[in-house]
Order: sequence, then C-alpha cells, then structure tokens
Amino acid sequence: MNQPVKAALLSGLIFPGVGQISLGHKKRGWLIIATHLLVIFLIIKEVLLKANDIIAEMQKNGSAMDIESISNVTSGMVNFSDNAYLNILLILFLFGWLVSIFDAYKLGKDK
Repeated sequence: MNQPVKAALLSGLIFPGVGQISLGHKKRGWLIIATHLLVIFLIIKEVLLKANDIIAEMQKNGSAMDIESISNVTSGMVNFSDNAYLNILLILFLFGWLVSIFDAYKLGKDK
C-alpha cells in the first residue's frame, strides 16, 4: 500500500492526526489529535449537562428511575436540533476529521 493511502486510512479509521504522525509530521499530527480530543471533551461535557437536566427533571416530578419513565422524559427533552452549540461541535469534529484525512493524503503525495 502506498504512503498517501496508508496515511489517509490511519487518519480516517484510527484517529485524526495519526496519518500525519506516521508520515513524520509529528507536531502537525499531535496538534490535530489535541484539537479533536478537546472537541470530544466539549461534546461529552454538553451531553452530560443534558443528562443532568434530564435527571433533575425526573427528580422534580418524582418519577421512578425505570426505563419507561426515562424514555418518556428524554423523548420530551432531548432534541439535538435545539442545541446549536452541540450541533456546531459535532459538525466541527466531522469536518476536522475529513480535513485530516485529505491532509494526510496530500502530505503523503508530497513526500
């Protein structure tokens, strides 16, 4: 397998930035990895805040903590289209991943 394809697959299938590191562009690769880890952290933080809101709503209503009541509360509260910040983070993560794949391929071609 040639280097550009291998680097693109590493960035696409393993994690963004791994392809750049495999090509010897360590600073660039680690910067991409750190950026994506930060975005993942922010996504998880936002999801946990939403989960905390759901738990608080259930405690306020005195709902039992069974699957049916959790499903009922979450179906009314969870709507990703309402959370623009989370949508932006998800789009940023996916866009960054695609850019990482193309960047790794281009770096491999330029070698």
